[in-house]
Amino acid sequence: MALRHLIHQTRRYSGNFLLRSEGYWRLGCSQSRFIKNQTNVSNAAVNKTTNLQDQIKDKRNEIQDFIDVKKSELQDKLEDKKDDIKEYIEDAKVELREKAQEKSTEIYKKRKEAKTRVILNLAERSLDYLKKYKTVLGDAFPDKFVQTYRIFSTGTRQLAQDVQTYARVKDTLVNSIDKQKSHAKLSTAEYEVFLRLPKDAIRVTPVLLISAFPFAQNVVFPLALLYPKLFLSSQFLTSQQKKDVLLSIARHQQEIFPLWKEELIRCTDMTYEKDPELMHLRTILKSGQQLSAQEILDLRPLFELNGPLDIRHLTRRHDKLLASFHRVWYIMFPYTYLEWYANMLWRMDQALDREKLRFSPEVIRSLSVQRGLNPELFSEDEQLQYLRHWLNISTQLKYKDISLLLHLPLFLKRKPVYQQ
Repeated sequence: MALRHLIHQTRRYSGNFLLRSEGYWRLGCSQSRFIKNQTNVSNAAVNKTTNLQDQIKDKRNEIQDFIDVKKSELQDKLEDKKDDIKEYIEDAKVELREKAQEKSTEIYKKRKEAKTRVILNLAERSLDYLKKYKTVLGDAFPDKFVQTYRIFSTGTRQLAQDVQTYARVKDTLVNSIDKQKSHAKLSTAEYEVFLRLPKDAIRVTPVLLISAFPFAQNVVFPLALLYPKLFLSSQFLTSQQKKDVLLSIARHQQEIFPLWKEELIRCTDMTYEKDPELMHLRTILKSGQQLSAQEILDLRPLFELNGPLDIRHLTRRHDKLLASFHRVWYIMFPYTYLEWYANMLWRMDQALDREKLRFSPEVIRSLSVQRGLNPELFSEDEQLQYLRHWLNISTQLKYKDISLLLHLPLFLKRKPVYQQ
């Protein structure tokens, strides 16, 4: 019984053990499958997450690209809009400038027209006065003074013509838009009248006005005939008197010449910088060396605007000597009048070059004196040669070189006696 019971117990325990072992095995297999399934799920989740991240990244890149494209388009549109606005503003500015310029030009023209009307009115009144003046002359001079009457009658008629010429030239230069074309239309004779008439008018107007009063001509005319160079203008002078006036001007220039030369040498010494060009010019002036046309033209940098020998940079004494040599009247500041005269002389030289110096001996003599040559010491051919030499240099100058134009008499070749 005991053995049977032991065998029964043994079988029961063996069966339980097997059952438990099978249970444990099945549990282990379940756990392995669970771990494997969990790993698979985890891998799938990682893969899904990676795929989602890639999709999100791709979508983000697409959105960023879209934003960049839109931003670029907006920037392009903004730039185009800015350019349009700038163009509009520039167009508006140009339009405003043009309107302002038109208004300014209109005002300028009105002012010039008003000045021209005043000048023309004065010229017309002067002409009317001069026409009536013939009656005064006829009453003042009996037949025995026919020669004197002719002098004043011819002079009055010539003065009237010169007034008309001056008014026409003044109107041409003042109201023209293109100054270059206006100057190109003027002749040498017109420039001569334009430069000379203001001085003539100042000199002869008191005589004409006073002589219009009753019996005043009995005093004024004899006095004027006694001192014609003082009280009468060039229109009333005889040929011999005009010649004498030119010679007196030339002699005065001879007296001014050495003083002027010394002052220019002194001006070259006054510079604080050792300019080699100024030192070279000083050496030339002191030695009396003759210069060729090209050597004179090489001096332009010294005399051009803002150069050391520009008219506005010279000493007052130098300007006064320049004005005296060229017979330029001035008030207070000589250089302003010298600058205007030099410009007119330069324009006149261009007219001389256009007309090829085809003038009478009297005109050649006058032109020579105006440019610093004494006709008493030179023949007519020598005067023409001097004027050609002058024009050869003057026609190569520009407006900025007008100071050199006024100093040309110092450098052009001439006889030694002129420099004494």
